Amino acid sequence: MLRTHRRKTVLAAAALMATTMLLTACQGEDTDDSGKSTGATAPASAAQGKSDGDGNGTGTDSQSGTKGSKSSTVSGRWAGTVSYLAPGKYTVTDAGGTEQAFFTSEDTDIEGAGEICGDADGQAATPCTEEELEAAAKKGFGATVDVKDGVAVSIVEDHTGGDSGAGDGAGEGEKSGLFSGELGYMAPGKYSLTGGEGTERAFFTSTDTEINGAGWICGDSRTITPCTEEDLEAAAKKGGIAVAVQVEDGVAVSIDEEHN
Repeated sequence: MLRTHRRKTVLAAAALMATTMLLTACQGEDTDDSGKSTGATAPASAAQGKSDGDGNGTGTDSQSGTKGSKSSTVSGRWAGTVSYLAPGKYTVTDAGGTEQAFFTSEDTDIEGAGEICGDADGQAATPCTEEELEAAAKKGFGATVDVKDGVAVSIVEDHTGGDSGAGDGAGEGEKSGLFSGELGYMAPGKYSLTGGEGTERAFFTSTDTEINGAGWICGDSRTITPCTEEDLEAAAKKGGIAVAVQVEDGVAVSIDEEHN
C-alpha cells in the first residue's frame, strides 16, 4: 500500500508539472500575439502620418490655386499703350515697360479722342465700339484703363488734341486732357509728365488736386490711397512712377498712380 500511494504521488506531481508547463506556453503565445498586435499598430500610425502629409500637400495646391486666381482677377488702374492680343483681350504697357493683360465686355466704357474713334480736336471724349477699339489697338494708342477682376471697366484714350506738344518741351502743348507717363519733379507745385515717346509735359497742382497713391506715392499696392502734396513731391523727386493725370487749363484735377 505504501508503494502504491508513493506511485500515485509521483504521477500527480508529474501531471501538475505538465499543467504548469502548458499554462506557461499559453501565456507565451498570448505575449507573442500581443506583441504582434502592438507591432501592427505602428504601420497604422505611419499611415496616419502620411495622410497628414497629404493634407499639407493639398494646402499647397490650394495656395497655388489662389495665386492663379489672383492673376486672373486683377483690379486697378493702368496708364500706358494699349495693344491687341486676341478678340476681346488686350494689354496695357506703362512707361517702364510693364505689361498688364485684360479683357473687355459688353459693359466696358470705351472713350476715344481721335485714335480709337472721335475727333482729336474735340473737347470731349467720344463713345467707341469694340470693333473700333480692336482696330486701334492693333496699331497701339495711349490710354488709361480701369480694370476690375480682370475685365476693363473703362478705356479712356489720352487726349492729345489741340496744339501739339511734341518737341516743344515742358510747359508747352495742350493745357487740358487726360495724359499718362512718368512723373517728374520741377519745382514746388510744378511737375512734369514724360510720355512713352519721350515727350515731356508740365502741369501744376492746387489745393483741390486729388492725388491717389498705390504704393509709391503713398499707401500700398493693395488699395488706392489718398495722398498729400508732400507725398507727391517726395515720390516725384525719386522718379520712376507711372501716373495718369487729368489736366484742366494746365492744372491737375487728379493724379492717379498706376496700380500694379
